Amino acid sequence: MHNRLLKIKICGLKYNINKISHLYPDFIGFIFYDQSPRFVGKSFSVPNIPKNIFKTGVFVNENENLIVEIYKKNKLDFIQLHGMESPCLCRKLFEKGFKIIKSFKIHNFFSFKKIIEYIPFCSYFLWDNNGGSGKKFQWERIQEYDGNIKFFLSGGISLKDIDKIKKISHPKIFGIDINSKFEIFPGKKNEKMLEIFIKEIRSL
Repeated sequence: MHNRLLKIKICGLKYNINKISHLYPDFIGFIFYDQSPRFVGKSFSVPNIPKNIFKTGVFVNENENLIVEIYKKNKLDFIQLHGMESPCLCRKLFEKGFKIIKSFKIHNFFSFKKIIEYIPFCSYFLWDNNGGSGKKFQWERIQEYDGNIKFFLSGGISLKDIDKIKKISHPKIFGIDINSKFEIFPGKKNEKMLEIFIKEIRSL
């Protein structure tokens, strides 16, 4: 496992977007879910950011037509489905040419068998506890996953977790998704903390 290849996804940006984009994360996530404190608004337009950063729209149990509308308007690179979206919806969006990151909440009773139907339609999976809660799930559980789709690790990750991340040896880990532990307040990220995290992860 070459940890130095890990991608970095900063999610939940609403303010200081341009400043954070110049730290050059691999992905930036914008939340289009109106129950989130990081909701950017349905009429939000993603500002110009460096082209080598993948723009990701995060949706939770959203109407298919609205996802399509926002995707096209903002020229998104990925959509992240962070709710109870069905394999059928993933298929429909996949057939429209969308690249999908499908999130799953890893709790004590979660079975990785439930993701099988999603595999044909997703570029990546994302393992989380409960989006934006700042809480972790038991990372040991990722060893139960033996699929071929690469995944992001998410859920309450902070600067304190760098050493633990270094020890992860799963062959399909693709990236680290960070959000609430790097904030000044919801939607505004702490540039200095992010800079330290990115530097540390990219030095692995």
